[in-house]
Amino acid sequence: MDEGTKDKIKGTIFGHAIGDALGLGLERWSKEGIKQYYPNGYSFYNQMERMGWGQGEWTDDTEQMLCIMDSVIEKGKVDIKDIAAKIYKWSESGGKGIGMTVSNVIYFPCFLDDPYSAAKEIWERSGRYLAPNGGVMRTSPLGIWRYWDKREVIKNAEDVCRITHWDSRCVGSCVAVCYAISSFLKGTDDSTGVYGAALRLVDNYDTRIRPYLELTKGPISKIKLDERGSMGYTLKTLAAGFWAMLNGRSFKGGLLAIVNEGGDTDTNGAVSGALLGARFGYSGIPNEYVSGLMKKNILERKIDLFIEKMQNTKK
Repeated sequence: MDEGTKDKIKGTIFGHAIGDALGLGLERWSKEGIKQYYPNGYSFYNQMERMGWGQGEWTDDTEQMLCIMDSVIEKGKVDIKDIAAKIYKWSESGGKGIGMTVSNVIYFPCFLDDPYSAAKEIWERSGRYLAPNGGVMRTSPLGIWRYWDKREVIKNAEDVCRITHWDSRCVGSCVAVCYAISSFLKGTDDSTGVYGAALRLVDNYDTRIRPYLELTKGPISKIKLDERGSMGYTLKTLAAGFWAMLNGRSFKGGLLAIVNEGGDTDTNGAVSGALLGARFGYSGIPNEYVSGLMKKNILERKIDLFIEKMQNTKK
């Protein structure tokens, strides 16, 4: 594996955590509220005023992402029951910031034995309506793992999403993000081409996905990320990530454009940060975002182990 690919892998994981930690400070804020409180814009961890959270601390979005990484490092493959068990164990150890859908699924009686049945039952009880962004928020490592094999990337994204999120909009969102990450790792720098391929790909999952992805070709305001009642929708987060990927001229510029729109900013930041990190690499992330991140040494260690495991399985 060449150094350029490693740089993009590291950029994806750090970008995910940085976007999560930076966005945390504005979670559920309106765009107008952000403008009034931060007239010069919100741009760094030390501007955050959030009870119970430290500046530069990441949330459940990154904790569940690390559950996936830990499982793959340990098993050398994507093991659905093991990932489910690790998410459950994380929740039992505190589960700080855990979302309602994930909580409802993992505490369903059959979850550890049959996570898919639990996820499907919770979805069906919602009238097959439930499509929050808790699946896409953690999916970025699955765009890295065996990135050279498109079929495996897609299957892994589908399978891990369904551990807690059964809806086809959630599954399609995870596939689109992982496909895009894997494409950048394979060497493309054509974000427009990645976008076009992702559009065709999501049509296989749900016809409601394409209209949201098409919003990314216009001004970010059209996505209405701070709209009450829909800010946690998987397709809003997907659109945020692809907007940043397509329109961001730098990691910092793309990420700040997303979080300053308000809404579910930690999750929108995590997905956007991962895609921007895959596109621009770790070398494209400003040092102050890395140095100000709490527990950054944990990421360093896990990324090294993840890359090592991936290289060993490719032999």
